[in-house]
Amino acid sequence: MQMSAPAAPRSGGLPYKWIVACVVIFGIFMSILDSTIVNIAIPRLQSAFGSDLNSVQWVLTGYTLAQGVATPLTAYLSDRIGIKRFYMLSLLGFTLGSALCGLAWSLPVLITFRLLQGFTGAFLSPLAITLLYMEFPPAERGTAMGVLGIPILLAPAFGPTLGGYIVTFAGWQLIFYINVPLGIIGLILAAIYLHEARGDARTSFDIPGFVLSAIGLGLLLYGLSDASTDGWTSATVLGCLLGGGLLLVIFIFVELGRVRRELQPLLDIRVFRDRSFSTSSFASILVTFALFGGLFLVPVYLQNLRQLSAFQAGLLLLPQAFASMIAVLVGGRLVDRFGVRAVVIPGLVITAIAMWRFAFLDLYIPFGSFQLLLILRGFGIGLCLQPLMVSALAQIRPRQLAQATAVSTTLRFVGSSLAVAIIATLVQSQTRLHYAHLAERVTPDSPLGQLVPRLQALFISHGASATQAYGTALSTISGLLMRQSYILAIQDAFWLSLALTLVAVVAAFFVGSGRRNPKNQPIQQEPLSDEEAKAREEAMMAV
Repeated sequence: MQMSAPAAPRSGGLPYKWIVACVVIFGIFMSILDSTIVNIAIPRLQSAFGSDLNSVQWVLTGYTLAQGVATPLTAYLSDRIGIKRFYMLSLLGFTLGSALCGLAWSLPVLITFRLLQGFTGAFLSPLAITLLYMEFPPAERGTAMGVLGIPILLAPAFGPTLGGYIVTFAGWQLIFYINVPLGIIGLILAAIYLHEARGDARTSFDIPGFVLSAIGLGLLLYGLSDASTDGWTSATVLGCLLGGGLLLVIFIFVELGRVRRELQPLLDIRVFRDRSFSTSSFASILVTFALFGGLFLVPVYLQNLRQLSAFQAGLLLLPQAFASMIAVLVGGRLVDRFGVRAVVIPGLVITAIAMWRFAFLDLYIPFGSFQLLLILRGFGIGLCLQPLMVSALAQIRPRQLAQATAVSTTLRFVGSSLAVAIIATLVQSQTRLHYAHLAERVTPDSPLGQLVPRLQALFISHGASATQAYGTALSTISGLLMRQSYILAIQDAFWLSLALTLVAVVAAFFVGSGRRNPKNQPIQQEPLSDEEAKAREEAMMAV
C-alpha cells in the first residue's frame, strides 16, 4: 500500500499527530469494549431469548469469526477507498450494527446483526494504527502505541463491570446502544480533523481466497457448535467439519498458487516457515483459548450457578483485569531485559496453576478465594500475550512483515471464536453426560432417593396434593442433579484449558528470545530496499 506523506504541522495549537491520536481512540475503545462487555450478558441473553448456552455463544463466536474473516481485507479496501473514508465507513457500520443489535427481537436476528458489527468493526484497530503510523515518525511510534495502550487496557478492565451494571439495572439492549453516541462523536471528529490518504487503487483482490476462507471457517465453526446437540457422529456435524477442513486445505493451495504467480494473496502462509513465528503463533492460540474460554465460562458460573447478579459478577471480575494490565506493563519491560522466553514461560506456568485450581471448582468456594484465582489467571495471561506477539514477528523480514501481522491477527480472531464454540459445546454435551450418570445413582436407598419422600411430605404440609408434591420433589432433585452436572462440565472445560496451557509451555521453549540490545546501543542494520521500506509501513495495516 502506498500512503501519502504526513500532513504538514499545524501553525499553532495541538500538533496534528496528537489530534489523530485523540480521534482514533474512539474507534479502538468501542471495538475492544464491545468484545468484553457482551460476555457478562450471556446468562441474561439466555433467559431473554429462552435459548441454551450453545445457541447464545454464537453472539460471541459470530462476532469474532466475522472479525477474523474481514481483517485480511483491510489493506485492499483502504487502497481502493482511501484510509480516512474507509475508517469512517467502518466506524459508521460498527455504530449502525450496534444500534441494530439493540433492536434485535430474536436470537437469530441478534446473531446476524453481530456478524455485521464484527465485520465492520474488524477494520477499526488496523486503520487507527495506520493513521498514527502515518503521522508519527519512527522514533515516536513507541509513544503512539503507548497512547493506543490506554483504551486497549482500560476497555477490558471496565467492560465486564459496566456491562454487568447495565444488564442488572437497565436492559441488555443498552450494552449495544452505548456504542451509538461514542460512534457518532467519533464520526464527527474524523470528518472534521482527519486528512485523507489514498493508496494504490490497482491492488488486486483475492476473491477465491476470501470465499474459501470465509465458507471454510464458517462450516468448521458451525460443525463444532452443532456437535453438542446432534452429536459428533451426526451427518451434519461430520459434513461441516470435513467440508470446512477440505475448503481450508484448498485455500492453502490457492494462496500458494497466487504467490507463485506473483499475485497478492489474501494471507501469505509462507510466514510459517519462520520457526519463531510458527511456534509463537501456536502458543498464542493456546493462550487465547485459555483466555476466551475463561471469559465465557466465569460469568456463566457466577450468574447461573452462584446466583450473582450481572453487576455483582462484573465487580468480581474487575481485579483480574487490573492484574492483566499490570502484567502487560511489567512484562514489556522484562522482555526488553530478559527476553521473551524468560517472561512467557513463567506466565504460562502461573496460568497453568490457576487452571489446575479452576479444574476443582465447586459451588461452595468462597468468593475471596475465587477472586484470587481470577487474579492469578489474569496476571499469568497478561505476561504471555504481548511477548508472544513480539516473538512471532521478531525474525520476520521487513518485506514479509505486513503478511505476518495479517496472519497473526486473523489467527487471534479465529482462535478466540473457535475457543468459545468448543468450550460451549463441551460444557453442554458434558452436562448431559454427567446428568445421566448421576441420575443412574439415584435409587430409593441413595441419599437423594431418601430425600424424595421427605420433600413430598414437606410440600403436602404446605397444601399440595400427593401427586403434585411428588412431582415437585422429583423436580427439585432433578434441579440439584443439573446444578452438579453443570459444575462438573465446567470442571471438564478447565481441564481441557489446563492441558492446552501445558502444551503451550512446551511450545514456548522454542519461541525466539526477542531480547533487545540490553545497553540500548544503536544496532547497525543493512539498508532497506524500497520494497522492504514500503512493506514495513504496510505492516500496521494488519496488526
